[in-house]
Amino acid sequence: MENVVVFNALQTSLSGGIGRYCYELSKAMYLNKNDIDLKIVIRSQDLDKYNFVDRKDLIVINNINSGKDRNFFEQFKLPKIIFTMFPKAIIHYPDTMAPIMSKNKVIITMHDMAFKTLEDEFSTKTKIWKNFITKKSVKKADKIVAITKFTKSEIEKYYPETIDKISVVYNGFNDFSKEEINIENIKKSILDIKGKYILSVNTITPRKNIGGIINAFNIIKDKTNAKLIIAGKEGWKSKEILSLIDKYDIKDRVLVIGKINDDELKYLYKKASLYIYISFYEGFGLSPLEAMSFGVPTIVSNVTSIPEVVGDRAIKVNPNNIEEIANQIYRVLEDEKYLVEIKKNIYKSYINFSWENCAKETIYLYKSLFNIKI
Repeated sequence: MENVVVFNALQTSLSGGIGRYCYELSKAMYLNKNDIDLKIVIRSQDLDKYNFVDRKDLIVINNINSGKDRNFFEQFKLPKIIFTMFPKAIIHYPDTMAPIMSKNKVIITMHDMAFKTLEDEFSTKTKIWKNFITKKSVKKADKIVAITKFTKSEIEKYYPETIDKISVVYNGFNDFSKEEINIENIKKSILDIKGKYILSVNTITPRKNIGGIINAFNIIKDKTNAKLIIAGKEGWKSKEILSLIDKYDIKDRVLVIGKINDDELKYLYKKASLYIYISFYEGFGLSPLEAMSFGVPTIVSNVTSIPEVVGDRAIKVNPNNIEEIANQIYRVLEDEKYLVEIKKNIYKSYINFSWENCAKETIYLYKSLFNIKI
């Protein structure tokens, strides 16, 4: 058996960023795997999601029920299983943690270097672990996939010895703007939302700058009748961030709706007047592309990878400048001429960000390690 690649998709969980990456990339590669014999490692509970794969090409693992289970298995058991089955295979791990003791060639995908850049957002224990495993992983990896040029520059800044190993391969995104919406899957509280609203979909943490959005909304709340909808799971310091709603007495104007499913997400995008994503740090930043595929005017941060990803399709602001953010929100909502102008660029080509393109370029890297003529 020649040119075997084993893709580790144990993180498949469609609500998570790396989980989405695992699923979408492995699917796109499997359906376009010319000259590559692709095997996919999955948890037994994800078997139904991989019904597009011939059973002989799946390595199904039982009893992976937590991140701790997965980390242990990926380091100490999976490398042995793969080497026994496919000693000449390439192993692709979808995040920073490489299989340190693997005897196979290894590719890793690195999404960001937040633990270096945003040290205050990580516990001491987490920072020690991430510094240790990342240093070992970049040394172990034969190739490193960086999901943006920004991420590549961050890796090179902290690990300059990796410069010849890194290739930029942009993530894809799911343009589900043309897909049907199953209303039965949408909570009544979401269906009951009427009128103009600003939408934010993000984990509620300081890094995502949800507090900045609430502060900016408070400035313009009396100049517009729009509501602010905050969707996403609560994370570190979420209670402190959301306490701003009580502080400004805007409970009737700000709806915090928690984690949402894909039908609810599509429904909210479709009806939004404005999408806002003013994170302080992102390795990629997927949701602005999703929102703009629905034709929704979008305000984003002018920092890290976000300008690289959105191009001139979105309005860019300084995430620390609350007055600037508030002014742009107001203009989009209330200035019709401005709205017409910014909508001209929204539908520009997204070809760089298709999963098919991501798969094609990733397979190119595999072939380079196999010395297959390209």
